[in-house]
Amino acid sequence: MKKIWLGLSVVVVAAVALSLIALPRGSEWTTDSPEALAEFTAAVDAQMKLYHNDVQAHLEKAVELDPDFVIAKLYLSEYYKMESDDRALQLWNDVMAADRSKLTKREQVLIDRGRAIGEKRYEDANQMLDAYLVDHPNDPFLLHRKALMLWRNGDFDEAERLNLRLIEIAPNWVIAYNQLGYIAMSQGRFVEAEEYFTSYRFVAPDQANPHDSLGELYIILGRYDEAEISLYRSIEIKPDFWAAYDHLAMVRRMMDDSVGAQDVLEMAEAAGEVPEYWKTGIECTINIGQLARVEQYREILATREENPKCFEGHSEGYATVTAHRAACLLGEWKVADSIEEKLAKLIGEIESGEVKGEKSAIVGNLAHLQGVRLAIEGDLEGAIERFKAADHDMTYIPASTGLFKLYNRLILAETLFASGMDGKAHKVLSKVRSVNPYMVERFEERGLKVLGLERE
Repeated sequence: MKKIWLGLSVVVVAAVALSLIALPRGSEWTTDSPEALAEFTAAVDAQMKLYHNDVQAHLEKAVELDPDFVIAKLYLSEYYKMESDDRALQLWNDVMAADRSKLTKREQVLIDRGRAIGEKRYEDANQMLDAYLVDHPNDPFLLHRKALMLWRNGDFDEAERLNLRLIEIAPNWVIAYNQLGYIAMSQGRFVEAEEYFTSYRFVAPDQANPHDSLGELYIILGRYDEAEISLYRSIEIKPDFWAAYDHLAMVRRMMDDSVGAQDVLEMAEAAGEVPEYWKTGIECTINIGQLARVEQYREILATREENPKCFEGHSEGYATVTAHRAACLLGEWKVADSIEEKLAKLIGEIESGEVKGEKSAIVGNLAHLQGVRLAIEGDLEGAIERFKAADHDMTYIPASTGLFKLYNRLILAETLFASGMDGKAHKVLSKVRSVNPYMVERFEERGLKVLGLERE
């Protein structure tokens, strides 16, 4: 649900996952207020739909109605981590000071895991979850968390197995179809992904996310007309479902329609209060894309100096890749090196546990940038090795990363052509064509070149 091409932070479903399943009255969540429980249940329903703003509003109301509603405070603190550290800390301190003796085992485990994750004791957090599921194997709430954790860690087979089990024991847990679709999509199993997303849409036709997820798959496959139909349906259902606007703008950009992408942004602004980070990201991506299209590379680097926000958050991945390519084409090697060094530093921070994040995508991003530099410097053999390494570390999710994976393959093909290995180059193009024929058509229209490499 984020960015064109590669974002430096992996878009995952959500940090807070709540259940839509009807729970035994009075035994699952500890509160003396029926009104607060009703608000929490409304938050549960909104989270299953991925309506994050609605979730936060209902959690706020639940805490207002019952200031001692510990688990509501825990989840609300997770939301505030993204916008207000002070409020998040206040809520967290309240959770830590609460009387645990009145809480259910599930609630205690959630709090203990939250503390372990906050202290970067990730293995302890995983063991707590596993121990709980030994005694409560059919708890869909934490079974979902386990499946999500496995997916993030790259254990797709086990994540898929648990999501299939979720559907079996908790048929209303419709978000499992979304996870199954993304797992299949990440591995290039596009027919299965479409089946899962179509099933998701069938069981939850009145929710925005099933239509958005299916639209995201269509983007990867170059089925842009179908993507637009699905994404417009998502917006029709929920006008402030920002992810659908993001993907709709992505369709327009892939078709080199910057005016259409700007129209999408204006449509979003008319629908409600657009998150500032999202608005800034879309504007930056549109502007930088226009500059790249007309090869205004010096202006791209000037944007990097004058508007650093374009190289953060929502537009970070696309802006970084484009600025690095511009720097290499201009021979601004210090700029290119600084961009690569920043990614290398981030990878080290993830490996040390200092920063929580998905390392594989960033490793793939760095390998691609290194390949671009080597190719333009003339080390075609080294560049080919780095582009292949980048492909290995990239999946097809989210759509931005999937498009970047295909884009990396196109540049690999260009480098192979420049090395005189036409057969291998055509084989790579065939792989891209089998996924997204539109991207290959555009590549051919541009003379099979992105970097402008000449044949040996």
